[in-house]
Amino acid sequence: MAHRPIQQLSPSLVNRIAAGEVIERPASVVKELVENAIDAGASHIQVEVEEGGHTLIRVTDDGSGIPVAELPLAFASHATSKLTCDEDLTRIATMGFRGEALASIGAVSQAKILSRIPTEQAAYEIHNRGGILSDPQAAAGNVGTTIEIHHLFYNTPARRKFLRGAPTEYGYIAEMVLRLALPHPTIAFTLLHNGRKTLQLSLADPVDRLLDAWPTDFREQRLPLDVHDAEIHLHGIIGLPELARPTAKYQQLYLNGRAIRDKFMQHALREAYRGLTEPGRHPAAILLLEIPPADVDVNVHPTKMEVRFRDSGRIHGLVLSAVREKLLGSDLTPTAIPHATTFPAPPSSDRPDLQSRLASFLQQTLPSAPPLSSPPLPLSPSPNLPSSANPAIITDEPFSTPLPPPPSPTSAIQLHNSYLVAESPEGMIIIDQHALHERIMYEELRTRLTRGPLESQRLLIPLPLAVTTRQLALVDQIQPLLVRLGIELTPFGLDTLALHAFPSFLHRLEPLRFIQELLERGEQELLDLHDEELLHEVLDMMACKAAVKAGDPLSAAEIEALLSRRELVERSSNCPHGRPTTLRLSLKDLEKQFKRTGF
Repeated sequence: MAHRPIQQLSPSLVNRIAAGEVIERPASVVKELVENAIDAGASHIQVEVEEGGHTLIRVTDDGSGIPVAELPLAFASHATSKLTCDEDLTRIATMGFRGEALASIGAVSQAKILSRIPTEQAAYEIHNRGGILSDPQAAAGNVGTTIEIHHLFYNTPARRKFLRGAPTEYGYIAEMVLRLALPHPTIAFTLLHNGRKTLQLSLADPVDRLLDAWPTDFREQRLPLDVHDAEIHLHGIIGLPELARPTAKYQQLYLNGRAIRDKFMQHALREAYRGLTEPGRHPAAILLLEIPPADVDVNVHPTKMEVRFRDSGRIHGLVLSAVREKLLGSDLTPTAIPHATTFPAPPSSDRPDLQSRLASFLQQTLPSAPPLSSPPLPLSPSPNLPSSANPAIITDEPFSTPLPPPPSPTSAIQLHNSYLVAESPEGMIIIDQHALHERIMYEELRTRLTRGPLESQRLLIPLPLAVTTRQLALVDQIQPLLVRLGIELTPFGLDTLALHAFPSFLHRLEPLRFIQELLERGEQELLDLHDEELLHEVLDMMACKAAVKAGDPLSAAEIEALLSRRELVERSSNCPHGRPTTLRLSLKDLEKQFKRTGF
């Protein structure tokens, strides 16, 4: 390859390269602009976005403003008012300090700054179109600053094509605004999307502001935290163990007012709850750590989310001991709160048997199927289907002549109320009762949906459910799927949904709890799935909730009903998560273990 001369890159190219590190998506732009507004001493910050930030991001504050002579410098690389000498870098007390954000944003968008300082009678504005600046011009405006970002990544198509859809990007923005607002209760925040107000946070008590990040039902299940260690202050709120969730959605960490990710604090939090929550679940906690700026390096990564403590062991020990002592010193006994329901009362027996559950489902979904009052008839293909058709397909036609059942275990016992041990012609099998029942429910749900929406039970009184803006966006996106599943959810105010109908198949579940878990999981994992993937995930969750659980004792009739369906569904060897439902041990292998071979 021919030698190329070394040359210095142009400022515009440098800024576009820097944008790749600092500006990942529209939410990154919102983060940088809101942090600047906080540093400017604003008492109210308004964020407006259109189409998830693809076309417009506007952040308006009532802070100190930017003098007209400094407006061109606002878009200059490494120009900042927050550092003046080398020593300042070791004691950073502001949200921003690098002087890169506006230069990087301006290089990959069409931007405008409108600003007015208190001593001036007029505001001034300046435009930046992909790095090309206009001269400042007088304009009408209030004291403070408004920054508009149009058509983000318009000149970097490779980056733009990696952006998600508007609902997803807006979800990230809403999450970011709330995260930035939590440690600043003296600042009011407003968020608008496509002209509609979606978040309104007024001036608040510090604890009340933190609780804005949690559902209403969490409020009475929290413990306050407030400890001092010399010059270090740790405060916030922690949830009771029963608030632990499958994801870390309700877990936030802050350092001197800045949201951070820190493995030492996260590990300390997990250890504090060890033995109090199920493995794999994340406790709810909002921890705010305040330490002298000189004791931490925030200049680790351009996004400023990662930090490096001078004494990380001390921080780990403080978080672990403070949270652990608060938990162990509190009454953690869960409060039994009965959940009202408008569904028909369950049978008088303490626990409906598996046959009744299967019969109820089949009678709702396949009216012509034979009842399961006795061991169920084997399901087989309709006589007019070709032999290659899948024998697990459930048809609506009654069976004139039952066919003999496929080979199945000859007998079974239940082990630890979780596993079924059965004899088979080749030896023995061990079955995970929950995994197998989950697969059966999943396949029958899929089959039923091919015929139309699931039957639903309308509630006498709609049930309200508080949700986040990200969850509202998720409901809008998956509304067609919810209709197919027999779930009717409608908006009921700024941050509330109303549940009007729920699948009859899930009538033994608490409706709001199921919907809440669906939305919490969905906003973390489901927003960008294709329709088929989304259907799989939701049906999987429904099947898992409806199936018998590990630890449920089963009668002989229930065991027989479960085993009789094992050979009649697709992929019965694995549950929808991919875990095996069955382990097989041949007689030959069993004899080897007892050293009975060779004689």
